[in-house]
Amino acid sequence: MIGSPARLARADDDATRQAREEFVRGTELVHHAQWSEALAAFERSAKLKPHAVATYNIAACERALGHYTRARVALREALAQNDAAQGSQLADSLATEAKAQLTQIDGLLATADVTLTPASAAVTVDGRSLEPEGGTLVAGLRLPGPGEPPPAARFKLVMDPGVHVLTLSRKGYTDSVINKTFAPGTTTALDLALDKLPSIFHVEADQANAVVTFGGHDVGAVPVDVSRPSGTYRMQVNKAGFLTYEASVTGSPGELINLRAKMSVKHPSIFTRWWFWTIAGAALAGAATATYFLVRQPPPPNGGGLGWSVPIPPSQ
Repeated sequence: MIGSPARLARADDDATRQAREEFVRGTELVHHAQWSEALAAFERSAKLKPHAVATYNIAACERALGHYTRARVALREALAQNDAAQGSQLADSLATEAKAQLTQIDGLLATADVTLTPASAAVTVDGRSLEPEGGTLVAGLRLPGPGEPPPAARFKLVMDPGVHVLTLSRKGYTDSVINKTFAPGTTTALDLALDKLPSIFHVEADQANAVVTFGGHDVGAVPVDVSRPSGTYRMQVNKAGFLTYEASVTGSPGELINLRAKMSVKHPSIFTRWWFWTIAGAALAGAATATYFLVRQPPPPNGGGLGWSVPIPPSQ
C-alpha cells in the first residue's frame, strides 16, 4: 500500500513544495509499476523533507524490487519517525501494515552461518561490504565498494533470498568467488576458505648454467623461478670449478624473492697440483740419497789376529 501525501507538512517553503512534487511523481510512477523510478522520486522527497509516509513508500518500492533487507530498514525508520512525531505522520492502518510487512520480511530473509578462514579475509556480497546489525551482518545495505573483514571468524549473515555472489579476498591468498542460491526463509551452514598464494623464488647467478638445488631437489639451471608454499628452504647453486653457493631462504605467501648467487672459483688443493708432487718427489729423492750415504759408512779396518791396525791419515 502506498501512503497518501495528505499528511506531509503544509509549510509553503521551497523544500516542502519540491518534496511534495517528488512525492506526487513517485506515486504516479508506482501506478505504472515503475518501481525503480518511483523509489528515486520518494528518496528525493524524503531528503528534501523527511516524513514517515515518504519513508514508508521507499520501503514499499524496495520490497517490490525484491530488496528485502533494505525494505526492512526503511520500514523500521518509518515507524521510528512516526513514533518521534507522536503518531501524527502515519495513519494507524499504515503503521499496522508496516509492522505486518516487517514480520513477513523476517520470514523471507535467508540466513547463512558462516565460518571464514582466514578470519581476516575481506567479504563482499554482490560487490557490497556487509552492514553490522546487532549480532549479525546484513548484505545489500551498503553502496558498492571493497569488502571488509568481519568482526569474528564465525558470524551470521542475513540477505535477500535468491542468487548471490560472495567474494573473499586477502593479501597473500588467492581470491575466492562463490555463486550460490539461498532459498527464502532458510538457514545454511557456509564454510568460506581462501588458499594461500605460494612464494616465488627467482634465482640467478653470476655464472651461466649453474644448477640450483632447492629443498633438496634439482630445479634446473639459472635463471629459474621456483614456486613453493610459504616457509624456509635450503638452496644450493653448483657449477663445476666453483664452490657451492648455499643459503637459507624464507618466503611469505604471495611474496616474490629475488636471489642472486655469487660464485667463487674453487682453487685446487695443494696436494692436487703437479708442481707440488714434482718438488715433493725431488725432495724425497734427495732425502733417500742422504740416508743411503749415512747408513753406508765403510767398516773399521781389520787388525787381523793380533788386532793391529794402522790408521791411514786423510789425504791433504
